Amino acid sequence: VGSGAAVVAAPAAAAAGGAAAPLLDKGHGERDWSKSEKNRKMRMEGEGKIPGWIGALCYMVLGFMKEILFTIVPQKNIVLTGDRIGLTRSAMFMFIFIIIHAVGNLHVFLGPDDFNGYGYFYVRLYWTGFGFPANVVEEYILLAALLHVFVALKRTWDISINYTVASGKLNLAISGITLLTFMTIHLFQFRFGATHPFKICPPPYLVNIGTIFHLRLNLFWVDTPGCTTVSVRDIYRMEFEVFKSLEWCLFYIFAVVVFSIHMCLGWEKAVPAPSLEIPKRHQRKAIHVGYVMTIFIALVYVSFPIYTHLFPMSPGSISPEPLEP
Repeated sequence: VGSGAAVVAAPAAAAAGGAAAPLLDKGHGERDWSKSEKNRKMRMEGEGKIPGWIGALCYMVLGFMKEILFTIVPQKNIVLTGDRIGLTRSAMFMFIFIIIHAVGNLHVFLGPDDFNGYGYFYVRLYWTGFGFPANVVEEYILLAALLHVFVALKRTWDISINYTVASGKLNLAISGITLLTFMTIHLFQFRFGATHPFKICPPPYLVNIGTIFHLRLNLFWVDTPGCTTVSVRDIYRMEFEVFKSLEWCLFYIFAVVVFSIHMCLGWEKAVPAPSLEIPKRHQRKAIHVGYVMTIFIALVYVSFPIYTHLFPMSPGSISPEPLEP
């Protein structure tokens, strides 16, 4: 039993950090994150950790890919709120699809075997479509498009419905409805339209990897002797038949112009969104990068009707395309 002075001295020694000090002091073990948050806020007001155009591009790509990932990774339950996160994420996912679709349609320049084989590639994935005559990617894109339309209409009704057309507040809504009309026509023309049969030899494993070693690009068909042929939809001939009409060419080009306007307007509103986490001084650069990407993709899409309108069809390796009437 010690004296009262000794009992008082023990806490004093512990506070001074002597031998009697406890090994774990829970009262001072928590880190103060306020300084880190303050530094991050300062970086977001400037150029972040990467300056210049390279920084703008890096932050834009990272933000873009993060939002795309969040459309796939399960999130909280769907709730209709006033924010635009669902609108932004669905738009970005569809933009990725538009890029992939543009690259795929470039096969029209390689002839009917490549283009029809590319179309049959998606048909071979129908087993992923839960019993529907579509693959899981097409179904996911449809859901993203429906989400985009419904959220956009709700936000327009809640925020911009009382504005006049001259105010510019309805530009996205008007261009969006125009694109929805075009996409409906486009789907009935090409996705559900009647076609002639066309025979190709599809690769046994979806993609013809061996063509790379032969410095060729027939990714979706093979020409090996004795290969098994299948009858597929002749979407190559269909595209030439549709765009033989100058009116359809002009309509398609008009829709591409509307898409470019819609994309640029939407991108300008999406870049400053907190969810993308693009530093403020990079946002204007990121917006201009988006403009350049949109123009490039638009030119790719415009090239399809122009090419098929001005040039004749090429013959296939197994099924020669008959002459157009």
